[in-house]
Amino acid sequence: MDLTQFQKRINDTIPLTRALAVTVDHYDGERLVVSAPLEPNHNHQGTGFGGSLYSVAVVAAWGSVELKLADFGLTGNVVVQGGEMNYLGPVAEDFVAMAELPGAADLARLKKSLDRHGKGRLTVKAGVYPASAGIDAEGEVLASFEGRFVVQDARPVAG
Repeated sequence: MDLTQFQKRINDTIPLTRALAVTVDHYDGERLVVSAPLEPNHNHQGTGFGGSLYSVAVVAAWGSVELKLADFGLTGNVVVQGGEMNYLGPVAEDFVAMAELPGAADLARLKKSLDRHGKGRLTVKAGVYPASAGIDAEGEVLASFEGRFVVQDARPVAG
């Protein structure tokens, strides 16, 4: 899926992403990097608001599952079933969230379940880093997210 098209889709279907000013930056089949500016996402102390950091991390993790479905030639309904965020340090600048899909064995299990049952589950981790880390997210992780995502009604992409 084209990232410009995916950016439009998330902005249209998840209005909060517009308010958070989330930008889809990079996807390579294994990880998705999104970014957000500090300005609309800060708290009373001028650092990243926990709810914004959580939301941006969820968007990255959810988006990575959506894009992997597209890689499989499938579409479906992806929802977060549960998630946990750990805040490890203050976010004092614009930030990125990088979601990494699990390894090949987990993805193969997901694909098999989607093919057989039209549904499946996947656990995805995402880290929040200073924007200066870039799309490689090198440096100290400021927050970490782990979420369980459910895919329902998976079917081949029409066309």
